[in-house]
Amino acid sequence: MRVRVPLALFGAATLLVAACTSAATQAPAGGAAGAGSNAITAELSEWAIKLDSSTGTAGTVTITINNKGEKTHEFVVVKTDTAADKLPVVDDEVPEDQLEAIDEKEDIKSGATETLVLNDLKPGHYVFLCNLTGHYAKGMHADFDVK
Repeated sequence: MRVRVPLALFGAATLLVAACTSAATQAPAGGAAGAGSNAITAELSEWAIKLDSSTGTAGTVTITINNKGEKTHEFVVVKTDTAADKLPVVDDEVPEDQLEAIDEKEDIKSGATETLVLNDLKPGHYVFLCNLTGHYAKGMHADFDVK
């Protein structure tokens, strides 16, 4: 009888440790960085912004920006209810002061890769764009929705 109790306790302890270890190593829902985190890739070229996903979840969004084009570009994030191709244009640029500018990466050289981390992104509609003179009008914009 003495042998069975320690073996039973040992078995229960082993199962408990295995369950805790398994839960600790699994990636949380919503991305590897944690709940509410997202990682997306944006590819810039002449004259487009291509996203590997056009939606994300509220919280931290990490954007890897690859400039596959031959020209220098920038990556601007604005929050707006307006579709990406319907933003106002003044003097061949989008007037960022008339929109809710969130963040940006400037002077992304040809062949360069940059990372932009947007913390505490709220649900809503966003537009990613290149706002160098003439680039937006040529099609360098993309819609992005946060749920």
